[in-house]
Amino acid sequence: MSQVVSSGGRPFGRSMRAPVFYGLALGSTAPLALVAVFLPGVLGGLRASATLAGVVGAAAFLGPLLVWRRYAAEIASAGGLYAYVERAAGTNVARVHGAIWIVSYFLYLPSTVSQVAYAVLPSAYPAMGGLRPALELVIPAALVVGLAFWRLGLYAVTALVGVALVVVTVVVAAVELAHSGTGSAGIGLHVPAVTAGNGAAAASLLFVCASLPLYFGAELERATARTRRGLSVAFAVAAGALVVGALALVNLPPALLGGEVPGATAVGVFAGRGLADVVVLAAAASLLVLVLLEYVAITRLLTVMTPLRPRSSEAVVGGTFLLSCALSLLGPDGAYEQLLEPSLVALYLSLLVVFVVYPRWRARERRLDAADVVATALATALMLYGVLATLVPSAV
Repeated sequence: MSQVVSSGGRPFGRSMRAPVFYGLALGSTAPLALVAVFLPGVLGGLRASATLAGVVGAAAFLGPLLVWRRYAAEIASAGGLYAYVERAAGTNVARVHGAIWIVSYFLYLPSTVSQVAYAVLPSAYPAMGGLRPALELVIPAALVVGLAFWRLGLYAVTALVGVALVVVTVVVAAVELAHSGTGSAGIGLHVPAVTAGNGAAAASLLFVCASLPLYFGAELERATARTRRGLSVAFAVAAGALVVGALALVNLPPALLGGEVPGATAVGVFAGRGLADVVVLAAAASLLVLVLLEYVAITRLLTVMTPLRPRSSEAVVGGTFLLSCALSLLGPDGAYEQLLEPSLVALYLSLLVVFVVYPRWRARERRLDAADVVATALATALMLYGVLATLVPSAV
C-alpha cells in the first residue's frame, strides 16, 4: 500500500517525537473530562442500563475510527481531515469542509475557556470568583504566547498532562466503584430501547474530538504508521474509561451526579475534599488540553487552506482567539451554553462531509469493502444524530 505524506506545501519539519504525539492523542480523547465532566450528564438518567449504553456507544465509534485509520494509512498532512476530503472529492469540497470545521472550533475555543474560568475552577475554589475575568484573558494569552515561543516544550508538557489525566481517570473510577459497587452492572436493557439508543449515541459522540491528532501529521517521522497507532491507542484508553465510568454510574446516588464536575462531587463524598479538588484541577487541565490541540489544529488547517505561512496563521488565529475571549466577557456565564450548540452542529456537519466522501475514495482505489460500507453507515448516522439531537432535542 502506498503512503503519501504531505505537509500541504508548508514547512513544519519532522519535529515531534512519537511519545509526545501519543500523549497528545490521549489528551484529544480527554478521558478525564469524558468521565468526570460529561458522562454523568449523558448517561446519568440511564443508570440501570448505563453500562450497556456505554459499551454500545464505544462500539459505535469504531465506524469513524476505521474511516480515519484507513485515510491515515496513506495521507498524513497538516491539513488533517481537510487533506482527506481533498483527496477524496477535490479542493472545492475540501474547502467547504474546512470552513465549517474552522467555524466550529473558533466557537468552541472561547466557550471552553469560559467554562473553565467561570464554572469548573470556581466550583472547587470559590475564592477564585473575583479572578474569573482575569482568567478568561490570562488562560488564552498564556496558551498563545507559549505556542509562539516554546512550542515543542509545551507539546511535551501537554503530552505528560495527557498521560497524567489517564491516571486521575483511573483513580476517579476506582474510588466510585469501591464505594458504589457493581451489584447491578447496568448491562441489561432496563429502560426503553429508544432511550438506551439515544444514550449510546450521545456517549459515542463524546469521542468526536479524537481526530485532532491528525493535524500533526506533517510533524511526525513515519507519520502514517504513528498516526494510526496513536488514534487506536487513545481511543482504546478512552473507550475503556467510558465503559468503566458508565459502570460506576449504575449505583451512584443521583445527588452525586450534579455540579460542574460530577466526578469531583462523588470523589469528594467518598474520599474527601483534597482529592476532589485534585479532580477539579485535572478536569480543567483536560479541557485546556483540548483547547490547545484545537488551537494548533486550526493554525495548521489555515496554513494549508490559504497562502499564509505557519507564523502568519498563528498570528491570525491567536489574535482572533484573544479577541473572542475578550468579547465573551460581555456574557461569560452563558458563553458556553450559547456557543456550544452552533459549534457542535458545525462540527458534526464538517465530519459528515469526511464520511460521505470516503467511499468514493476507496472505490476509486478499488478497495471498497464491506467494512468500509458498515463504517461509513455508522459514522454518517452518528453525525446526523448529533445534528438532530443538538437542534431538535425533543425529536430523539
